[in-house]
Amino acid sequence: MQRAMRGAGASILVMALLGAVPAMAQATDGEATAQDSVGFDEILVTAQRREERLQDIPVAISAFGSEQLERQGITDISTVAPRVPSFYFGSFGATRPQLYIRGIGTRSFDPGSESSVGVFVDDVYLGRASGSFASLRDVERIEVLRGPQGTLYGRNTIGGAINVITKSPTSSFEGQVEAGVSNYKGYNVFGAVGGPLTSSGTVQFRVAGWRDYREGYLTNLTTGTTFQGIDNTGGRAKLAFEPSNAVRIELTAEYTTDGDEAAFAGFNRGSGPIVNPVTGVRTPANPAAIFLGAPGRTPIVNPGGNSGYVSVDPRLDREAQTYIARGEFDLGFASLTSITGYRKLATDEARDLEGSSRSVLDQLGRERSKQLTQEFRLASNPDGALSFGGAVDWVIGGFYYHDKSLRIDTFQLGIDSAVRAAAGTPATDVTIADFKSDSYAAFGQATVHLGEKFDVTVGARYTRDEKRAVQSGTTTDAAPLITAPFSVSNSAVYTSFDPRLVLTYKFSSDVNVYASYSTGFKSGGFQYVPFAAAQANVLFSPEEITTYEVGFKSEFMDRRVRFNLAAFHYDYTDLQVSRIVDLGGGAAASLIDNAATSKVNGIDAELVLRPSENFDVSVAYGYLDAKYDTYTTNAPGTTPTPAQIYSGTRLVRAPKHTLNIGAEWRLPLGADSQLMLRADYAMLSDFFHEPGEANPIYGGASSLAGEDGYGLLDLRASVDFGAFKVTGFVTNVLSTDYRRTVFALGSTASDYPGQPRIFGAKVGYSF
Repeated sequence: MQRAMRGAGASILVMALLGAVPAMAQATDGEATAQDSVGFDEILVTAQRREERLQDIPVAISAFGSEQLERQGITDISTVAPRVPSFYFGSFGATRPQLYIRGIGTRSFDPGSESSVGVFVDDVYLGRASGSFASLRDVERIEVLRGPQGTLYGRNTIGGAINVITKSPTSSFEGQVEAGVSNYKGYNVFGAVGGPLTSSGTVQFRVAGWRDYREGYLTNLTTGTTFQGIDNTGGRAKLAFEPSNAVRIELTAEYTTDGDEAAFAGFNRGSGPIVNPVTGVRTPANPAAIFLGAPGRTPIVNPGGNSGYVSVDPRLDREAQTYIARGEFDLGFASLTSITGYRKLATDEARDLEGSSRSVLDQLGRERSKQLTQEFRLASNPDGALSFGGAVDWVIGGFYYHDKSLRIDTFQLGIDSAVRAAAGTPATDVTIADFKSDSYAAFGQATVHLGEKFDVTVGARYTRDEKRAVQSGTTTDAAPLITAPFSVSNSAVYTSFDPRLVLTYKFSSDVNVYASYSTGFKSGGFQYVPFAAAQANVLFSPEEITTYEVGFKSEFMDRRVRFNLAAFHYDYTDLQVSRIVDLGGGAAASLIDNAATSKVNGIDAELVLRPSENFDVSVAYGYLDAKYDTYTTNAPGTTPTPAQIYSGTRLVRAPKHTLNIGAEWRLPLGADSQLMLRADYAMLSDFFHEPGEANPIYGGASSLAGEDGYGLLDLRASVDFGAFKVTGFVTNVLSTDYRRTVFALGSTASDYPGQPRIFGAKVGYSF
């Protein structure tokens, strides 16, 4: 925490000299208002499935328009998270993001489980976590909704929703090109062009393409190979048909790939510290400890920082194809929207699982999935007959989701493992999982305007998930992972009814308060890579959440001051956590099970000031009090020991304090020219990657899973010369050391260091 505050002091000094952009929502490009030009532009979003002013929506939401994304250098979800209160982003690399909003998130990545934070691109739900973290290019707007969004959004948004809207074709010809370089041999090129294809403008197009590359900042000292960088290539094409004012059809095709430089792995840091029961003094971690390692096979001690020794270089090959057909039809009394999405994802990856120089345990994962979604929405028109003179706004709809996924995980037990050292030859265990999911939902929401000041919103969603899994395993050594071949088939049906009630009072057009009640759920599922039939036969049930929130939204002084505040309470039950369960016959194993309950209390605050036309300053702050009410890891029927009781400890990846401070200074240089200087400082207080608050009483690697508070300072400067723009940037200016995640495997902890200082420049041209 002291390190974070020292960084904060340096950042505040820099911002006093330079300034930075508001961390909260900015206006959608080109949407100016009629008020004094010094005030903020209007912010229009579609978070509630119709276009509305951000300040009018009774939901805790942050939004980022395309101009803000460009000015802040936001290129993926990891750069969005620090700018949103109580939003934590970590990852095991490009295929395993960890999204936690207000302490609610997930640690499972396979097709047998679901994400707690829904990611949507152009209103299409991305069901597979392994494909939700990618480059954000040619994007119109990003909306982040905090809290469960069970009424209007696709599924499994118990923690919140991230809605990405890409740029659509327009009736005027426009385009952009950009090229840049950075340290770590980085470079990027991007281009987009669009406009009318016919003289009448009824047919329009937009095409965008990009290549982003940066050598990884982690180095395997065994081979010299780098990883944990960027290696993304992609393109998107859109075609729009608008034969009349009442009909618009838009077709989208997108293709992206990620290569080896974006692969991930961690470095072994040994077992956790041991506390002397007499003196209470901790001894250093044991760097020679390796999960499943053979005695006497001492690894090379990893030096820390951004380099280390692993026996196998990580690999990644990810390919995603997305196709969307969207139709919008004005029926007079209402607008009908149809969205059909098809997504195909293929991922191949490999890593050294225990993160050491010894050949102990390696994992190769292969995943193939095909996803189909269909959504229909009917939303009232303000002047339509069924809006009753504008007294009611309503939306009803239906949603279907189908996913078929195949995952194959190969575990190679090397010659330095405890079970293969004597033989001197490796052995292989393989798990195969074939999943199928079908989800059906019906939803509706209505807002009744009781006069000019008071609104009542009522909504609900009914969801039915039907799931099937066939899981099997084979082995060549019968120990210690898979002791005998197995094959099991399971199916399950999960249903949920999630209501929502909101009361809103408007003091004026710029000031309102709201109080809301809502529920949400995350679907149940199947075990991740089970090693026995008994494990595979343990299914976990859905998580459920009940939330209460009060909020205040306001703009003052001719919209030169914007202040939003939200306070919330969550009752969070049936948490899907890893625990020891009884498998029968005297056997027990570590499985995902519904073993915990929690309460979460917190406050979000966002403040933006514009004291002059050329200067902005902002603060976004989140406070969280998130603890497990009950959480034990003992097998059912046995009395837990102190080392098995997590009750009363803090939730993982839920820092008590998150803070983003920013300011931006714009200096006109003449006609169509401007200098922009900005800084952003994002701070997290201490948190934990594993349950138990890093208390040595729990033993093993969990005692190494505590993360001290830290802060990240980013600086940017740009000069506009008419249509040309030159930009320079530095991220993590202070070279702050932090971990993007920790992988605890028995007594062994592997660290995944965070991104170091990155600097570069780019030049762009718009027309």
